[in-house]
Amino acid sequence: MTDPRFPESADSAPAPRRTRAGAVIVGPTVRARYTPGALIGLPLVSLLLSPFAGAGIQEWRRSRLRAGQDGLLEQLLDPAWVQLLFGALLLWALFALWALVPLLLTQRVVLLDEEQGSVVLRKGLRIIQREPLSSVDHAVGEAERGGMALIGIRGPGGAGQPVQQWVIPEVGWDAASFDGLRTLQGAAGLRHSPPRAELQRESRRARRARSHRELAERLGMPWREEYEHDDAAFQAEFDRVRRVLGGKEPAQDGDPQP
Repeated sequence: MTDPRFPESADSAPAPRRTRAGAVIVGPTVRARYTPGALIGLPLVSLLLSPFAGAGIQEWRRSRLRAGQDGLLEQLLDPAWVQLLFGALLLWALFALWALVPLLLTQRVVLLDEEQGSVVLRKGLRIIQREPLSSVDHAVGEAERGGMALIGIRGPGGAGQPVQQWVIPEVGWDAASFDGLRTLQGAAGLRHSPPRAELQRESRRARRARSHRELAERLGMPWREEYEHDDAAFQAEFDRVRRVLGGKEPAQDGDPQP
């Protein structure tokens, strides 16, 4: 039965990332997590710190000149703006390497091999555990960045055995990462989660509704179920009640008293 909150979920097939061998990747890849920071965040940090790197390059150039070295590189680094540019590029390369190495060593994902009917927990470049697909007891996750997925693995005895939890961080990093979890749910015979975009829209709607409830409670304004999904109706009634409380409009039945 389709959840009325997610009308598009029944027609939205998952589109997960896959390995070269065709295995579904549950969770974000190193490339998916690394690229935004390497191309946006780290260059900004490098530009902010470029004066320090430029000063170091300038001192290095002076020491080379004092030693009698005046080659093409020393002449190229003569302008101050070139020193700043080279400093920023060097910092960018250094920070990018520092960010990549720990990510390669600590990234946790689950690989679903649909042909062999198996799931593999991988950390970094190592395979931690391999289990048959039939041992998956549950698979749930959060669609927001910073959220995680919990994949339950039953013991070899089947039902009634203790369930081990595989924790996959950042499963809601992007749509493809979350679609890997949705694909695993379908392969394991579990209930599909709605697409990430729909879950995020519902989460934003729920946050707005909570905020509107708090505003209504402060004014003593009666809450109606239609306000859960109709922001315009709430705002219109909220503005009217404020005018009533401000003495600019006559009160109606059920309105709070000024």
